[in-house]
Amino acid sequence: MKQSKLFIAIATALLSQPLAAGETEADTQAPEQVAIAAEAEAAAEAAAEAEQRINEVVRERAVERIQVTGRQMSSAAIVAAERREQPQVADYLDSVSIGRIGDSDVASALRRITGLTLVDNKFIYVRGLGERYSSTLLNGGMVPSPDPTRNVIPLDMFPTSIIESLVVQKSFSVFEPASFGGGGVNIRTLNLPRERFFEFSVGAGFNSENSNKGLNYAGGGDDWRGRDDGTRSISPVLNNALEQYGSLEPIAIAQALGGVTVENLNQAQAINRDLGLALNRNMGITEKSIGPDFDASLSYGDRFQLSDDLSFGLMTAVSYDQSTKNIDEQERYYSITTNNALTPLVAFDDISGTEYSTKLSGILNLGLNYRNEHKLETTSVYLLDTADEVKMKVGDTIETINELNRENVDYSVRYEERTLVANQVRGSHVFSWLGDFGVNWQYTDAKARRYAPGEVEYRYLRNYSNGDADGSDYTQALRRSDNAALYLFSDMVDNTENGRVDMSLPLSLSSWELELQGGYFYYQRARRSEVDRFKLDSRGFSNIELQQSFSSIFSDENILDPSKKFRISDVTAQADDYVAAQQLDAYYLGVDALLNYTWRFNFGVRYEDFRQIALPLNPASGQVQGNVGDYPLLDDDLYPSLAITWLYHPDMQLRFGVSETVVRPDLREVTPVLYVDPLTDFKVIGFSDLASSKLTNLDVRWEWYTYSGASLSVGAFYKDINAPIETVEILGSDGNLLVSFRNAETGHVYGVETEFVKPLDDMFGGALNGFFVAGNLTLSDSEIEIQRLGESNITNLKRRMSGHSEYVLNTQLGYDSSNEKHSATLSYNVFGERITFAGVDGKDDAYEQPFHSLDFTYSYYPMDGMSVKLGMKNLLGESVEILQQGEILQRREPGASISASLSYRF
Repeated sequence: MKQSKLFIAIATALLSQPLAAGETEADTQAPEQVAIAAEAEAAAEAAAEAEQRINEVVRERAVERIQVTGRQMSSAAIVAAERREQPQVADYLDSVSIGRIGDSDVASALRRITGLTLVDNKFIYVRGLGERYSSTLLNGGMVPSPDPTRNVIPLDMFPTSIIESLVVQKSFSVFEPASFGGGGVNIRTLNLPRERFFEFSVGAGFNSENSNKGLNYAGGGDDWRGRDDGTRSISPVLNNALEQYGSLEPIAIAQALGGVTVENLNQAQAINRDLGLALNRNMGITEKSIGPDFDASLSYGDRFQLSDDLSFGLMTAVSYDQSTKNIDEQERYYSITTNNALTPLVAFDDISGTEYSTKLSGILNLGLNYRNEHKLETTSVYLLDTADEVKMKVGDTIETINELNRENVDYSVRYEERTLVANQVRGSHVFSWLGDFGVNWQYTDAKARRYAPGEVEYRYLRNYSNGDADGSDYTQALRRSDNAALYLFSDMVDNTENGRVDMSLPLSLSSWELELQGGYFYYQRARRSEVDRFKLDSRGFSNIELQQSFSSIFSDENILDPSKKFRISDVTAQADDYVAAQQLDAYYLGVDALLNYTWRFNFGVRYEDFRQIALPLNPASGQVQGNVGDYPLLDDDLYPSLAITWLYHPDMQLRFGVSETVVRPDLREVTPVLYVDPLTDFKVIGFSDLASSKLTNLDVRWEWYTYSGASLSVGAFYKDINAPIETVEILGSDGNLLVSFRNAETGHVYGVETEFVKPLDDMFGGALNGFFVAGNLTLSDSEIEIQRLGESNITNLKRRMSGHSEYVLNTQLGYDSSNEKHSATLSYNVFGERITFAGVDGKDDAYEQPFHSLDFTYSYYPMDGMSVKLGMKNLLGESVEILQQGEILQRREPGASISASLSYRF
């Protein structure tokens, strides 16, 4: 696309800088600013050279620094140039930096950016605000999340092998969705190439936790490719029975047979036993040796000149990753005594297991370019992330906590496939005959699915003969209960459409270079979620029979034996099934203005009309439960934004920003239905009166970019939040604690952050030639005030916000050899303690403890296009811990890992 006059004027500030350290001022002195602008404008009128001139000169001058500062410093210079050009406060991470550190997915990579922390290896917290305060775009388009309990996409799904760069925008722009809190992440996939290339890579890895044998069970024949072959899925026999009888209970079946008579009831019981055979009961847990992890990727791209004015480009890539990791965890839950001491109610101090992970991704880009004035591109992305977890928990519940000779052994299998398919078509056009009037448009069609066929849980009771739980002399038997085993089948599908049209018109008025901007944005989303739950009855089995393996207890013979009184029951809750929809229409106007090449003003306003509804369904009839009018969320408002940049020095600039935004509750949070959070295993219920949170955002940042590629920035931010949404515990009708959501009164977060990149070539007489240091630090605080709720006895009514860390530190020590054959990076990351959930009934809040992460990556480049990489993660062997009043609530051992890979590009 031909560049606008405003862009050219801003770009001249970059083009006028010296090329590299060592050049004289006379070699690099730029003409006067007016002459530069006139020359750049004249060059822009040559349509075929405009984009190439502006973009390539910036890149060439950065790339020329390779000879002085190496690969990483060249990458840093390119990233700094783009960040400097942005009107909003933003941070960038490009593919070179990601590859250098060795992070395999987007979530892990983003924690290297200033003020970002990673939660549960999936969700990013920006400036200490929870995942609800961040948003994710794919190439500027909205896509759905395959996580049914969260509105944001689990970022561990995106492999870094398909990423060109990551942009974290920390101040709001009216061109982006107003659902903006801590920041917005834009994942930019690989670009079309300028020339033909082919690249492949292979790698292997091992985790220290895998030195012991892992747990396993009989899965399916297609597990290697991350797909269930039908072994785990719900049988059509059960589906047909539910449709025919409405329930699997013998009484319901008897009624469907003509009435509850002795004859019909006996027949119904026999039918019920037959239905039990439809479940996969080969769920015994065994041990298995663990092999190394494996990953591979292929990519190809080319550009074809179809004519003097028209070119065609394509790029495709596919990657596969298979990994296994043993689980070593601890869980405890407490009550509080009169002296404020904690007494354990649940204590699982020995939790072991294994998670098998398979990731498959693919991307295909196609593009046409006509005279650099009209571009048409398509991007198709496919992501599959399958997790198969087998876990054994040994410990006590409230029934056994005071008994030395008894404890529980809980077995669970949880298999889930998360997929995301997105197809995007976008175009950019510049009409020179209309004064360089520009139009950019995009359409995104996406589908996300979480498919979890056959999650299974069952408990054995272990009895020690010597009364000492540390001994090995024990017997264990399956719990005698009508709920001896639980099967869960769930499937959730989100379909979304997203479109936008952005328009711009450059103008020159005296000392002003202006660009008038405007556009329209729409998004619609439709979700359907279905869950089936079944429980098995073991009360008719003898003690000797219950000491057998799970598959032997529920063998065909035992199930069909009337004397065992086996029964399968449908226990799907009244709100497990639901449908939901969202619609958003937005209109926006803005002006980007440059005054005397010194002051840049970017201001505008965005209007959004948002509608959301989530409707619980009756699992038997599929009909909507309750009154439809009880569930909608309607929100429309204006969201202004103002960003000012003071270009007071060729190497420095000062930014100011103020805006108003919104954070809306998710689909499940406003529906008063019960569900289980798959990440925390907490029972959660929505709240229909939940309101959106309105935010006022203030930002200021000073930036300094030196000739050698070094940079330094210092910034401050403040966010005032009206009615922030918080997670609280409430009392259920049966006296048990549930987790729900409520609006607090007020909240705010504020802090300072700094980031730097510094080559060390000139230190100690050149002894550190090739070395550089980089890092960032965020210091912040927050406060929230919430009223005491009748159904939740919250301990601290004024506290820090959940998930907020008072400090986040990232540092890197890097090295690039002068012959460009070697590079290495030692990186360190730590965050301050953060509230996991608020304490109730006098218990203090639960805090996740700081995690000190030390990683090392070394790369060797034996020839052009070839690289050999060695990576080591968590060298300090840190544990993940959540404490409450000094007592362990949860502990997890991630282990240290080592990996090696080989890649070749030609």
